[in-house]
Amino acid sequence: MMPFSELYFNVDNGYLEGLVRGFKAGILSQADYLNLVQCETLEDLKLHLQSTDYGSFLANEASPLTVSVIDDKLKEKMVVEFRHMRNQSYEPLASFMDFITVCHHVVLKLRAGTVM
Repeated sequence: MMPFSELYFNVDNGYLEGLVRGFKAGILSQADYLNLVQCETLEDLKLHLQSTDYGSFLANEASPLTVSVIDDKLKEKMVVEFRHMRNQSYEPLASFMDFITVCHHVVLKLRAGTVM
């Protein structure tokens, strides 16, 4: 056992732990979902999301807003965040995240019917 091991606690993954805790804090609450359900238009939805951690991902989108634009922007946000976490990770977490990426691509190809 290393002396002063508490000094090295989470030295490799501390930044990632902070990121994950931040993402967890940004998850929409029950009240947010109830407000989203009451939105009558996609512009209302965009307006409500601006007060959450999801506020900036639709900021540059012009009207009229469509469901496909929201879907594409949400996927893009998730991919950017995942890649950032992957790029900051050390082994064995980096290999696990690569494995998740490969599995995700295989599942998408299976859904599209391009892998047999």
